[in-house]
Amino acid sequence: MGSCAGEEGVAPPIPPLRPCDQFHLFVSYSSVDAVWTHRLTGRLEAELPGLKVCLHERDFTPGRNVLENMAGCIQQSQKVLLVLSEDFVQSRWCLLEADLSLVGSCLERKPVLPVLLRPCRVPLHLSHLTYLEATDGRFFQKLVQLLCTPSQHLAHPPALRSAPALYSGKALLTLDCINRDSLPSWKVGSFSTLAVPDPLKEVLEDPELYKQAVGILNGVRSPRSCLRYLGCRIILAIVLILLSVVSVFLPLVLGIQELQPARRFLVISANAFFCPFFMILSVNTLCWLRRSSKKTLRELACRVGEANLLLAPHSVLMGCETKNKLYFVYVLLGDCKQTFLGAPDGEAAFQEAILRFASSYACCLAHSHFPHWEEAAGAPGHLEVGPCFCQFVTLQLRRLGGVGVNPV
Repeated sequence: MGSCAGEEGVAPPIPPLRPCDQFHLFVSYSSVDAVWTHRLTGRLEAELPGLKVCLHERDFTPGRNVLENMAGCIQQSQKVLLVLSEDFVQSRWCLLEADLSLVGSCLERKPVLPVLLRPCRVPLHLSHLTYLEATDGRFFQKLVQLLCTPSQHLAHPPALRSAPALYSGKALLTLDCINRDSLPSWKVGSFSTLAVPDPLKEVLEDPELYKQAVGILNGVRSPRSCLRYLGCRIILAIVLILLSVVSVFLPLVLGIQELQPARRFLVISANAFFCPFFMILSVNTLCWLRRSSKKTLRELACRVGEANLLLAPHSVLMGCETKNKLYFVYVLLGDCKQTFLGAPDGEAAFQEAILRFASSYACCLAHSHFPHWEEAAGAPGHLEVGPCFCQFVTLQLRRLGGVGVNPV
């Protein structure tokens, strides 16, 4: 076998293939990243004589079932390389290869080597893996060193479902509504309940639970007023402005000087009332969409709170900050719930907190950004990175002036 050049001295040779092995490395990647991947594997094969790399378009058996090809090649490879990117994450086949490699990792101690090619939202079941960064100046040397290290000498990979604490606080899914691109600005999006999205299948075993939770949101109706159309709002606003102008000049047309004092007072009073009244109505008409959107978002927030009461026992929270997108995050709430239970009426307080604050907390976790968190940073919590749920609730209540139940 060939040997690899290390930075100091001679690195160990490529580990020999076992009788059951056919490849040293199986590479899983998206077709969008094929050029970069082929350049990498070409360099590896050129600098490491004897290295056998498995690429699906080159080494899969023609005419054989795709799933059988995947499982067979992964099983016959010493190590598995995952080229992570947003395109990889969105590819069902790539995720399936990743799942199969993790199964092999558990059953046969097969090392899985993730490479972060471009920033992406790593799926929950891959987030516990430590990855190499393609932008690292020593990336190629590190990869070569790993390939030259026998599998049994590498750190044992974690179990397929490692400690749940490793996943707590991770974003699971960003779910767009149906026909988002063609959705009018006034309309509330509808979300599909035909099937549970793949990232949620890891944590929600009952598909009916997902359908019930999303169905609560789909019950929010879009406004039916004719003011939802921009043309109607503009025409009505113009009419109201004209009425306001008419009310200004109406007394002059009627000859106010010729009227009796009592009638003159009545006309002036009516003019003073209707002129600003029509003007205010015209402004409200133009601002109708904004007010309607705020009202709809408040109703959506209430519905999301109800859905979170169903999802929270399964360590899943849903967030909503627009009318056409949902965020799902995985977060352990057991320790936070115990904090609530330490207060009077703790169970009711926890339920109220889920209803009021779980949606905004999920959005903050999804964006990895907590406004005003510096006010409470450093305090011990139940989440390794960022505030836990009970800390978040405490901070929000403090900013609201203590309205509600403070768990801490």
